[in-house]
Amino acid sequence: MKTEPIVPAQITFQCPTTHQEITVTGREFTGDGKIKYPFVSGIPWLFPDPKHTLHEWRVRSQQLLDQLTLEIENLKQAKKESSSTLTRERLENIRNLKIRHLEMMKSVLEPLKPAMKMSLISSKAFGYRLPLRQGLLGYFPNLIRDWSLNFESENAQLVEATLSVLNQHCPISHDHELKILVLGSGGSRLAYDLAKLYPRSQFTAFDLNPILLLAAERLNQNKKIHAVEMSVSAKDANCPGQQVELSLPGEPAPNLHFVFGDVYALPFQDSSFDLVISPWLIDILPRRLNELCASVARVTKSEGHWINSGSWHFDFKNEIDNLSLSEANEIAEKIGWHPKASNQIEVPYLQSQFDAHRRFETLTQFCWERAPKESTQNTTHHTTPSFDDRAIWIREPGRPVPALPIFLEGSETHAIQALVLSLVDGQKSLNEISEIVSRENGLSLEDASEATQTFFDRLIKDHHFR
Repeated sequence: MKTEPIVPAQITFQCPTTHQEITVTGREFTGDGKIKYPFVSGIPWLFPDPKHTLHEWRVRSQQLLDQLTLEIENLKQAKKESSSTLTRERLENIRNLKIRHLEMMKSVLEPLKPAMKMSLISSKAFGYRLPLRQGLLGYFPNLIRDWSLNFESENAQLVEATLSVLNQHCPISHDHELKILVLGSGGSRLAYDLAKLYPRSQFTAFDLNPILLLAAERLNQNKKIHAVEMSVSAKDANCPGQQVELSLPGEPAPNLHFVFGDVYALPFQDSSFDLVISPWLIDILPRRLNELCASVARVTKSEGHWINSGSWHFDFKNEIDNLSLSEANEIAEKIGWHPKASNQIEVPYLQSQFDAHRRFETLTQFCWERAPKESTQNTTHHTTPSFDDRAIWIREPGRPVPALPIFLEGSETHAIQALVLSLVDGQKSLNEISEIVSRENGLSLEDASEATQTFFDRLIKDHHFR
């Protein structure tokens, strides 16, 4: 049975690539361009290059399912090989948890159809791509936190912190009919809680992670999910996690809708939202803050607001990009935002009863107001963000590609690794492989032998301790 498309009320969408208005036609979005945007479990799939993005998430999803299946098989084999009853019991506990985890993943990801093959245009193989660092399970513990009864106090504190900024700097009443975007909504509990508090306003939960939004959409239909909460650092190795039930704390929120997409290419028309809220988002993004500020500014109404709550720990290799909040305020003002307030509060973060450590995070909150239209005409904001943080030789492909150390090192390393792995055929011994490596790379046999032994040893250990 196909799920009917679910379109946020009173929101006008635009193609994130052509910037033309798009509308629902049957079971997909269409516009003047040739790009078709599908729905996944009724949720609009509004990424740039939607077909390639859907293919990439399907590949990642199938790889995840295959990896979990392999881990379950490895645990079964390890249990057979162990002579200790205690060890076998521990391995069986972990295996049962992983089996439940795999069942949940298959169920949640089913609308994505991970095993389905797609016919893709090879000439577009190097087009838009998902961020490499945003994996399917990177924020899975946050989904457990959002919807398990074990973390209700943490959820309540985030709502309270958000409302504190909201009520002080841009108060809204329960009777207001506003359009509110929750950017990087993840498991979407904050979006749900606010939607319940303001039932006359329309909330759009926006994220790129299929597991998180598909699970949140299912939960908002009052469908329970049986998941596994695993410890990061188990107090007891015999009990590294537990099965939990994820469910709504109340009735569904009919004014909460979900959209898949990219925060740098928001698929909404200009000035669509009165308020944008971003929980735990800004410092995990792989690109510069000015581009995000311009993207959010475009879809925010004049004198609308942006409230952020989350950690503030940038981790770019180039130190110039690891901004302070005052630097962020400076960037925001150039793009047409007026910083109104900021503060920091400490909150518990993913404090599971199974964990040996007790983690706290310092939330950095800010409230920015979108400048009136007449005062933004001389800012650097445009309808489409024009920032390009690529190296000049990438922006201007006629220039020579510089021989950077990272390229030379990577080329040599990957070439040797590819050679070594290509020699593994189930027949050659390590000595035979070492001889070929020695001959092909001008190494002494002793050095080649030591290098190949180290390579295989680290490869296997990296797999086990990934």
